[in-house]
Amino acid sequence: MNALRPILLALSLSLAMTHAHAADTSFDTATETLLAKSRDSKSGLAFHVGGQVIGAYVVEFGKDVVIAANREHTRIVIRRERIDAIAGN
Repeated sequence: MNALRPILLALSLSLAMTHAHAADTSFDTATETLLAKSRDSKSGLAFHVGGQVIGAYVVEFGKDVVIAANREHTRIVIRRERIDAIAGN
């Protein structure tokens, strides 16, 4: 029985990592769609970052950052890893 514990632990960890990766891929796909739509149509989004909400439209985006703008600021740089959620139409 004790010999099975490390194997079961490794199996459960690999299954958890697979599930987490699938969730990240889904989030990234939905995020890319919203960012591209905002950039192309200059429509606003609500970026939820660290408990704060930033209303802005996307100027450009890359792998690591989103560059946005709003009425107050012509350039807002947001690290993608810090984005908790994005709301848009």
